[in-house]
Amino acid sequence: MWMGTRFGVPDENLRTLNLAGTGRFPSGCKVAAAPWQVYPPVTATETGGPWRSPMPLCLPGAGPTRASRGGPLPGRPSMDPATDPLTSDSTLPSRLRIGDWRVEPMANRLQREDEVRRLEPKVMEVLVTMARRPGETISRDEFMAEVWAGTIVTDDVLARCISELRKALGDSARSPEYIETIRKRGYRLIAPVRVPETPAPTAFVARPAASPVPASRPSPSPREARRDDLRQRKRTRARAFWIVGLAVLLGVGGFAAYRAFGDGLQPLGSVPVTSLPGVERDPALSPDGRMVAYAWDGGDGGAFNVYVQPASADASGQPRALTSGDADDHSPAWSPDGERVAFARCLPDGCNVFTTAADGSEEPRQLAVLERFQVRHLVWSPDGTRLAFAGRRGGSGAFGLHLLPLDGGPPQRLTAPPATYPGDLYPAFGPEGDRLAFVRTALDGRQDVCTVPVDGGTVTRHVLEQKGVTGLDWSTDGKEIVYAANREGTAGLWSVEVAGGRPRWIALGTDIGEVSEPSIADAARGLVFAQRLSRTQIVGLYRDGQPEPVISSTREDTQPDVSPDGERIAFVSTRSGAHEVWVADRDGRSPRPLTSFGGPRVSTPRWAPGSERIVFAARQDGAQADLFVIEPDGEIRRLTDAPGDEVAPSWSRDGEWVYFASPRARNGMWQIYRVPAQGGEAQVVTRYGGVAAMEASDGALLVVRPDRRGLYRLPPGPDGVARDNNVTRLRANVAPADWSNWMVDGVWAYVLERHVDGTAAVVRVETVSSEREVLARLDGIPDQPGLAVMPGGERIFVTQVERGDSDIAYVPDF
Repeated sequence: MWMGTRFGVPDENLRTLNLAGTGRFPSGCKVAAAPWQVYPPVTATETGGPWRSPMPLCLPGAGPTRASRGGPLPGRPSMDPATDPLTSDSTLPSRLRIGDWRVEPMANRLQREDEVRRLEPKVMEVLVTMARRPGETISRDEFMAEVWAGTIVTDDVLARCISELRKALGDSARSPEYIETIRKRGYRLIAPVRVPETPAPTAFVARPAASPVPASRPSPSPREARRDDLRQRKRTRARAFWIVGLAVLLGVGGFAAYRAFGDGLQPLGSVPVTSLPGVERDPALSPDGRMVAYAWDGGDGGAFNVYVQPASADASGQPRALTSGDADDHSPAWSPDGERVAFARCLPDGCNVFTTAADGSEEPRQLAVLERFQVRHLVWSPDGTRLAFAGRRGGSGAFGLHLLPLDGGPPQRLTAPPATYPGDLYPAFGPEGDRLAFVRTALDGRQDVCTVPVDGGTVTRHVLEQKGVTGLDWSTDGKEIVYAANREGTAGLWSVEVAGGRPRWIALGTDIGEVSEPSIADAARGLVFAQRLSRTQIVGLYRDGQPEPVISSTREDTQPDVSPDGERIAFVSTRSGAHEVWVADRDGRSPRPLTSFGGPRVSTPRWAPGSERIVFAARQDGAQADLFVIEPDGEIRRLTDAPGDEVAPSWSRDGEWVYFASPRARNGMWQIYRVPAQGGEAQVVTRYGGVAAMEASDGALLVVRPDRRGLYRLPPGPDGVARDNNVTRLRANVAPADWSNWMVDGVWAYVLERHVDGTAAVVRVETVSSEREVLARLDGIPDQPGLAVMPGGERIFVTQVERGDSDIAYVPDF
């Protein structure tokens, strides 16, 4: 029986499922087969541990020559390691040829005639690793030690890099010309590798010998010896690189930054602008690039006020307050001439817009009153005639973009995303002022980088992100959009051409926290960004008690669900580098992954009544979201595969059905459906809309609507199936955007209600009488799903943003 099994994923108990075309998850998905345990993470020590450069160092291998498992390719001569530029004691050449492609490792660039391909840094490192050993079969363990040493990653990260390489090289797995898969062994580069006649200068010439193995240590296995050898080689290369590069690193204030634009890698120096206690946010660089405005909470977690100070680290001057008081002043925006700063001032009943002199010579004056409006991310148009902001009326609903004329007219709504979406944020005017770039967040958390004409029109999507996008701005020439995101496990700044193309990574060094809110000077060189150090965690609270962290890491932990037996918590976490389903004991201990997809964004795991199965939604490669079930033996089974998204799953009381929301109807309206838990045809349940549904103990179905606030009760019909023929509204003020911030436990529905001041209340409502009780008031509640209840209501779990410090950094030569 599986009943007592705990989830966990050791390598020897994993089995790879090739589910492509079988109605299951894509090829390469690894799932667990019990029994399981958890292995400790790899940690680097201060001395002797692997030092990781923010960019691929492209340094040579070390130690004795390793024999190829696959042997040299027929008819291809082997090179002497002592004279081979790829393996001798020199840096990798700045350019080499692999087949028809010219490869520039330090630029993350491939070129064949007029074709240019950009690679992400880790993808290039994989290619470089194979180029050092052409014709040899390289195992997964060797790739892990060479490319991802000291880093915890998902099991299929290598397969995804190989897939990206094949796509960039125009290669085929079935008829390879570049990369061959050696079944159950690894990969090898079969294309010829040629290096320039004039190699790059040597970075260092001497390398210390490896330390002997202590006598007390048992003899390692061949695999362990190979791993130790690879790790030692990486440590040696890292120390040598550190000695050579120390002066350069210190010369830029401790940050190493590079920009993968143009033919080569242009080094950028980023320097701290602020290092104040507390939170500095909403940076805005003046048009001439000399000053930066931002909001600061004073270091005590109090109200935010607007400050300005020089952007350059060598410029004199202290922060100068432009505002003061108990209201939150934020989102500063510079006028085109750099003389004035606009900002939003928010109180519990709404936000107003003010302007003031940038030199602090006058008191702020009110420009517009926006009653019951939440305002975020204010920006000033290049022609100086209007402001744009992201806003929503009341404390819930979707944020939309609004234009505020400076001649005194009312704000005009520019975008209207569905009410179920968190909405549109981070507006930025293009240099000509005719378009706004912004970030649109959908129902399930996926995010698009978009543009829209300021006079109205079609929204154009430029990038589909599967992970958090936290701000953007236009390049000075208007040809690119620079945005902050965690893309495929690589966090930082990215750039995408407005005319089309793949995003390109802009590395900003190590230990800089979460990069967000980039702002670029309009008429000069320079960029500022915020370095946020907050994290999202799952907290638990008892009745009349303070929230206490239950599941917390240095990454994002969200979307909890408690098993019906009260023993385990399923949740979504990015601690492995991608959104995956995890499980932990009821006290948050022994967290372990249940999925290892690496690419698709997963959401809303929900336990079946018997505490044996979990259903969740996953979006593959930016395509539609489908439902999947984790079976007791660890197998992942696809449950839905119809056109259109299927999200927000929940189980019927008997475990025979799974409810979900989908816009698959012809009119595109979100409705509630149910599908047999073992698979089959889905049945529509609602006619008037629904984005989430759960069964109550009496068989009624509780539904969140896509077009209005509230929680709606659909009584069961004669056949036991709830229909929306006789709907009643419960006294629960649930917003469509909070479609998964609620839970049913017995006769009670626990919901999250947001207020205009940014706080939220946890409320429970009796599902028949609509009796209501406020249980707790909280702040720091994000837009994403995150509310669960221990059986019996003894404890409630919510997702909460843990407040942390945030500073501003400046890149002068951007």
